[in-house]
Amino acid sequence: MRFKYLAISLLGVLWTAPVFAESTTFSPTENVEATLVLAGSTLTVAVKSNIQSDSRTIAFKAENELHVQIDDFNFDGAKDFAAWQIDDGMGTYTIHRVFIYQPEAGFFKELTPACGDDFVNLRVERDKRTLLSTYWEMNEPKLCVTHFFPD
Repeated sequence: MRFKYLAISLLGVLWTAPVFAESTTFSPTENVEATLVLAGSTLTVAVKSNIQSDSRTIAFKAENELHVQIDDFNFDGAKDFAAWQIDDGMGTYTIHRVFIYQPEAGFFKELTPACGDDFVNLRVERDKRTLLSTYWEMNEPKLCVTHFFPD
């Protein structure tokens, strides 16, 4: 009898687990649909167009909750996305991983900042076509400017 209750409880947990996944769908460019499914510390990215379909899973080393932000991070007119979290330490800054849509490849490529390892406290400056973030040099915070120039 105990096994029956345990089995039913376990099935209930497994049945409701997909409810905890957060899903976002958007169009990076015309005739392309991207779906982001955030579940815990993994993000599944699926891209579908008239020509091809592709899906990949990205793992994050995160203890805090992940969030998704849709924006044009490289100012090319296509929608990109970032996955971000509050730092695992004192929770005083945000850490972003930015993924830009590559129309020729039909998928997203991770963007790295011009300096430092991560986009920390990311700010988007559209008028200057730059991404501003923070990095540390000899324990001193510095401003990192990642520029994008018009084609």
